[in-house]
Amino acid sequence: MQGIQRNIASLNHMAIGEAGTVFEVPDLRLLASLGVRIGKQVRLITRSVASGPLVFMVGDRSVVIDRALAELIKIRR
Repeated sequence: MQGIQRNIASLNHMAIGEAGTVFEVPDLRLLASLGVRIGKQVRLITRSVASGPLVFMVGDRSVVIDRALAELIKIRR
């Protein structure tokens, strides 16, 4: 179990260019409508300076969300 825990991180803590699979996501209609669902592949594109938003890809869709929400999305690396 501990090995699995090391492979899980929030979307907010991924490195630019890093990809992973959504492991846990808040039950929010907004995220579902953007395609952010458990099992989906994501890749972090960029993060804005300071506490600005993150840009990541879900499939062929570019998604922008704030860091507080990104912190709640867990990714398996």
